[in-house]
Amino acid sequence: MTARSTGRKPAIAPVKWTPTPVDTAGWPTPLTPEITVIDVGSPSPEDVVADDRGRIWTGTVDGNIIAIDAATGRWEVVANTGGQPLGLEVIGETLLICDSRRGLLSMELSSGEIEVVLDHIDGVPLTFCSNVIVTRHSGGSAPRPVELHLTQSTTRFSLDDYKADIIEHGGSGRLIRVDLGDAVRPPQATVLLTGLQFANGLVRHDGRLVIAETGDRSLRSYHPLTGESEVLRGGLPGYPDNCSLSPDGEHLWLAMAGLRSRPLELLAGHPRLRQFVWTIPDRFLPEPDTPLWVLKIHLPSGRVVADHRVDLPGFGQSTGVVESNGRVWIGGIGSSRVAWFDIE
Repeated sequence: MTARSTGRKPAIAPVKWTPTPVDTAGWPTPLTPEITVIDVGSPSPEDVVADDRGRIWTGTVDGNIIAIDAATGRWEVVANTGGQPLGLEVIGETLLICDSRRGLLSMELSSGEIEVVLDHIDGVPLTFCSNVIVTRHSGGSAPRPVELHLTQSTTRFSLDDYKADIIEHGGSGRLIRVDLGDAVRPPQATVLLTGLQFANGLVRHDGRLVIAETGDRSLRSYHPLTGESEVLRGGLPGYPDNCSLSPDGEHLWLAMAGLRSRPLELLAGHPRLRQFVWTIPDRFLPEPDTPLWVLKIHLPSGRVVADHRVDLPGFGQSTGVVESNGRVWIGGIGSSRVAWFDIE
């Protein structure tokens, strides 16, 4: 997510809703690890993913795709999408890119060559593609994606107006399956789940998909075989964003974009007041407190086992996280920095 550009705001149609109370029962004591930051020279490196060569990949709001050498901190711009990259996924020598303007893209890590995988669903442009995971691949030494799942944060607003979706609370987010096909058969997209409150991060665990619903302050579990979904972990004290599996496959690293907005929740039952709030210039809208913040959650139980929270002025919102070789890497918006800390 990025700050909205100047220009006329779109109309919103707020709905009445009731925020789920914060539930931190059994929550661990927050940890304050020592943080190292790397300035990548481009604004808002939203997500971070790791490849098998010791590199961390991120994408910035100006379209740059950047590779960071995890050992030295040196970085280079490998490509530019011509759009606004959000969630990323590495499989083999391919980087999948959710681009909020261009749809789902793929990039060869070695050459930086970018191709469009999917840019329309049922004839409608795929906008605000948020996060993608590979759920089936060809296997072998050079695995090729065969089936993907992706989240679309909202079908109503652009990335520049993401706050409109949060304030409206209309639930226009979606979960989508993509069968990639082959040289003869083009990719086929199927909408699996609608009504999601700003669908964001996505992982697969034990045959189910886990979706971060930023607008609902929760994690949702979806079972592809039955089509059933339920809240896995509700009552989060902040806004969940991108996420990733830990190397042991049993835990979820979850980036938290900020603490809950008390003023927004007080207006949850007052749609007309929220409609008025949306007309106020962005610079006057309340912003959540945004420490550098990631959670580690035991997926079978939904229990939070670690809360890493550090006041780091100027870092902005924590929006992406990945564990690699004993370090936790965090991407964020609101600055040009990526951060990491060692796991004790």
